[in-house]
Amino acid sequence: MHHLEFWAVSLREYDLITRARIKAKDSEFEARRVLNQELGVLTQFAFHDPKKMPDFTKAARSATTQAPRNKTQELQQLQAMFMGMHFQGKKKGR
Repeated sequence: MHHLEFWAVSLREYDLITRARIKAKDSEFEARRVLNQELGVLTQFAFHDPKKMPDFTKAARSATTQAPRNKTQELQQLQAMFMGMHFQGKKKGR
């Protein structure tokens, strides 16, 4: 957000923006941590005993064979979540 746009933002909007950026950074750090952990395990196998190294392609194949998604149900859940957030905001803003 550019500093000139700051003055048009309410305190609630600013709070939502900053919380969202904090959550995004936290999830990015968590994803990096998981990838580094997996890399460490694979490096350990590669260095000590490459013949016993697990086949990481099997894990990738199992992740792609997930159950089919019900898009209409997901859309209804998303709409319900946004409506709940809207009503919570109305209650706090009285």
